Amino acid sequence: MDRLSSRIPVVLVVAALLAAPIALSASVKVRSQHDKAFDFRGLTTWAWHPDGAGDVRMAVTAEDNPAAMKARFEPVIIDAVQNEMASRGLTIADASGTPQFYVNYYVLISTNQSRQTMGQFLPTVPEWGIPPFSYGATQSLKVFEEGSLVLDVTSAKTRLLIWRGMAVAELQRKSTPQDRDTRLRAAIAEVVKKFPKTT
Repeated sequence: MDRLSSRIPVVLVVAALLAAPIALSASVKVRSQHDKAFDFRGLTTWAWHPDGAGDVRMAVTAEDNPAAMKARFEPVIIDAVQNEMASRGLTIADASGTPQFYVNYYVLISTNQSRQTMGQFLPTVPEWGIPPFSYGATQSLKVFEEGSLVLDVTSAKTRLLIWRGMAVAELQRKSTPQDRDTRLRAAIAEVVKKFPKTT
C-alpha cells in the first residue's frame, strides 16, 4: 500500500455499522491495509488522536442527525476499541505518557444498491427449450442502507497513516439497542484482529 497521509478526509468510504433503529446483517466484510515500510514490532502504547476520537457522517435522509448518532455510539466504540487493543497487549497511554501511535474511527451511513438482469442466472446455452432472454435489462433492483466502520492508526512520530481496518455491512432496520451494540462490538473485534502483530 502506498504511504497514506495523516488524517485523510474520508467521506463515503468511512464509517459505521449503526443507525437509529438499525442492526447489522449477518454478513460483515472485514479488510485492512497497512504501510509495508513501517515496522510494527515493539509498539506497546497508543492514544486516541489529539484531534478527536472520531467522526460520524450520514448520507441517507435530510433528517439525518450525525451529532446525535455520535453521542449514542461513540462511548460503545471507544470502550470496544480499548478492550480489543488491551487484548492484543497494547496499552492506552495516560495523560503524562507518550503514545507510539494514535487511533481514530470514522462512521458513515449511506445507501447502496444491487441489481439483477434478465437471464443472468441462466446457462450460456439454454437447455430448457425456451426463447433466450435479451440480456442487460434490469429485472429487479434492491436499494439498501450500508454502514462501514473504519479504524485508522497513525504514527505518533510522523503523523502518517500506517494502518486502516474496515468493516462493511448491509444495515437492517430492526433490533434492540442491546443487539446493535453487540453487533458493533463484534465488528470492532474482527477489525482489530487484522492489526499487525507487534511482538
